[in-house]
Amino acid sequence: MTAESYDEIPYDSTPFAETHPDHLCVLGRLFGLATPAPQTARILELGCASGGNIIPLAFYLPQAQILGIELSAGQVAVAQGLIDRLGLGNIEVRQGDIMELGPELGEFDYIIAHGVYSWVPEAVREKMLALCRERLSAQGIAYISYNTLPGWRMRGMLRDMLLYHAREATTPRARLAKAYELFEMMDSATQGLDALSAKYLRTEIASLRKAHPSYLYHEYMEEINQPFLFSQFTADAERHGLQYLCDVELGTSFPSTLGTVAEQALEAVPDMYQLEQYMDFVRNRNFRRSLLCRDECLVNRELELEQFEQFAFSAQLAPPKKVDLNRPREQKFVSVDNLDYAVSHPLTKASLLHLGESYPDAVPFPELVATAQQIAAAHGGRQFVEQVDHLFGELFSLYAHQGIRITPRAQHFDKTPGERPALHALACAQAEANLGHLATVRHTTVQLDPFAAHLATLLDGSRTLDELNQQMAAALESGAVVVETGKRKEDARRVAATVNANVQRLLGVFARQGLLS
Repeated sequence: MTAESYDEIPYDSTPFAETHPDHLCVLGRLFGLATPAPQTARILELGCASGGNIIPLAFYLPQAQILGIELSAGQVAVAQGLIDRLGLGNIEVRQGDIMELGPELGEFDYIIAHGVYSWVPEAVREKMLALCRERLSAQGIAYISYNTLPGWRMRGMLRDMLLYHAREATTPRARLAKAYELFEMMDSATQGLDALSAKYLRTEIASLRKAHPSYLYHEYMEEINQPFLFSQFTADAERHGLQYLCDVELGTSFPSTLGTVAEQALEAVPDMYQLEQYMDFVRNRNFRRSLLCRDECLVNRELELEQFEQFAFSAQLAPPKKVDLNRPREQKFVSVDNLDYAVSHPLTKASLLHLGESYPDAVPFPELVATAQQIAAAHGGRQFVEQVDHLFGELFSLYAHQGIRITPRAQHFDKTPGERPALHALACAQAEANLGHLATVRHTTVQLDPFAAHLATLLDGSRTLDELNQQMAAALESGAVVVETGKRKEDARRVAATVNANVQRLLGVFARQGLLS
């Protein structure tokens, strides 16, 4: 990892939902830690790029205190520009080297290091772990992501090819161009080959063509990319007075997620750490996002599930066409990234219907139960309304597999666009910067196509819905916005109807992501 390569090919800096202090706080409390409240937390990110992960935290958590450290001066300047534009006084992004950090930083409740650990020399990794121990508050949590063995060996195959093909290129841009050149060659050369390695290679190349170029370069073409066995990472953490808590995707800690046969085969594994390692072998896992805490913390490995009743829930899972609330019957709800989540109990289905209608609100558990009971009773499921234990069990499974999100506190957002729709200040600034995405209140991103990107720049509260429709139609007519439809040119009437429908749809999307002022 070099500052020069990140200056020349800036990282596509976006929010990572799993790093949000809400998520880290809930996981810590489930394991018996008294993790600090996110809304007033002290948060440090090491390797924060241009602030895409922490600036939204500062905006949505105005009472939190946030510090980002980044080696690339160019990316620090971009981050500072957005911070100044928003007038945020609770965040600072500093240009600095991890090796030179010390007590002057202060103490933090949550420390985040995403996409750094595997990409730096051993001395820097050691320093990162030392900082986590020294700078972490008594009940705080550190998040560290890293590439893992054995799975990354398959990705390493492509990295070896890319490094060889770009061996004579002398600049990051030239090396990146050589990468896409190799993709063309290998796509052609492996066509018709049925070997698993050829199929895997074609799949990886197809995925990387869709990814942001900065991901391709910094993941596959930096000088250092060191994967680790889980057991090696945890041993290194323990040397620094840290203990492994869990992965941010809690479900990966349970052998049952691998199926009955695998679960039975792993029954004899003697302890938790070894079990995690063997599950990595079974999964051929290539990436981990591990949470650490101080080694003197008392951790309840049985999980304190009664904490669930203190939390609030959010989800946007699309229901099946006809939801059966009359009986326990498995049905699939679908996430925005097309993952299926099967649930059976009428109360759970009713809960997901309510959360879908309420999104992005975080609904407190008692309210969620009461509303689900009302919905189920009104649709023929009255005999199931007292079976809250079934709801509890399925909600936990959904949470463990990231089908729903949990926060330590309830939240409600206005989802009505109003007569003169306006994005809030962060979304307006991101739209003006032409980043191609907006950071949502749930710490995810809304990707913007050319039509949505242009509309976002108009949502400053000065235009009525009719004026928005007129200006979007004019932008299409003038060519200021180009949308590839593959269809013949439509008449003005049909264009107006299409524009109006898309403006209404996008206002609904922005509202459901908590982006409106």
